[in-house]
Amino acid sequence: MRIRSARRRRNGQPHGAALERPEKLVRKCSPRVKEHITRLVVEVGIRAGAWREAATDAQLAFEWWKSAGREHRVTAASVYLAAIEREEKAANEYSDALEACWSAAP
Repeated sequence: MRIRSARRRRNGQPHGAALERPEKLVRKCSPRVKEHITRLVVEVGIRAGAWREAATDAQLAFEWWKSAGREHRVTAASVYLAAIEREEKAANEYSDALEACWSAAP
């Protein structure tokens, strides 16, 4: 049987005790700036969703290409390559939107 003792932090507080947090820093910015940042964040979300969808399409196209019979293999390969290009374009657009959002901090 193991006997547990109360663990204490270096500062003398019991382990798991609530820590006091410093007051939250609040930056004031105009409603116009808030609206602009909100639009940028929404754009990042839209681009991320588009990238996920393009990646799913590419995965499905790859699976089709992998399992395609001889008569459909060339078509399946073309579809897969087109899906990869769309996925790459969507990834670049997501990256650009994310970069715009990061650089727009007030």
